[in-house]
Amino acid sequence: MFFSMQKTSDILWQDAQHQTLFAILELIAQPESGIDAVRHLHDYAESHFALEEHYMAALAYPERETHVAAHNQFREEIASLLAQNEDDAGFRALVATFLTEWLRRHVFGVDKALEAFILASERK
Repeated sequence: MFFSMQKTSDILWQDAQHQTLFAILELIAQPESGIDAVRHLHDYAESHFALEEHYMAALAYPERETHVAAHNQFREEIASLLAQNEDDAGFRALVATFLTEWLRRHVFGVDKALEAFILASERK
């Protein structure tokens, strides 16, 4: 279980939100979960992205445009899933695996750069 195994950030709110995103993805992969778990992922990811994007704007993060584009890619993937309204357990498990890998690359890639920028900022 990824949720309680690995710290993702030295910024408390960012780490807690990443852990929650991974936990929701684990829930989506469970055969007994339904489309509501995907809706929960959509809502929670939107809240998380909005907070990160707020920090990027407030601190004039130089990589903001690229980072927001990555968020938008994730948003599009989730919106596509919701539009299909697919409630097949096998399909959800496949999607959860894909989105978990995407999120891992994002969290340990561009989010690490944002984390370093925030931690170095005088306006934390």
